[in-house]
Amino acid sequence: MVYVIEIDGFKYYACSICGLIYESEEAASKCEEFCKNNPGKCNIQIMKESIGYLEQAESGSFNVKFKVLAKGKRLKPVYKICKHRLNIYKVC
Repeated sequence: MVYVIEIDGFKYYACSICGLIYESEEAASKCEEFCKNNPGKCNIQIMKESIGYLEQAESGSFNVKFKVLAKGKRLKPVYKICKHRLNIYKVC
């Protein structure tokens, strides 16, 4: 089940297996399907669409890390998120 991440009024979607974050639910679903069928492997075409990744924190929450631009400027800051409902996470 794809994770829904709500930050600053925007929704992002993450593969629940590898933790890559996407702007569209469709891309996250494709990634999750690939991960289920090919454990330990990545599809570079799907990965190109990712905008960041989830990193599990010690407390059981996650840190959201967005990719950085070539000049070192962040697209978005790093956020700590906590489970809000079944598969929905919000900034905590």
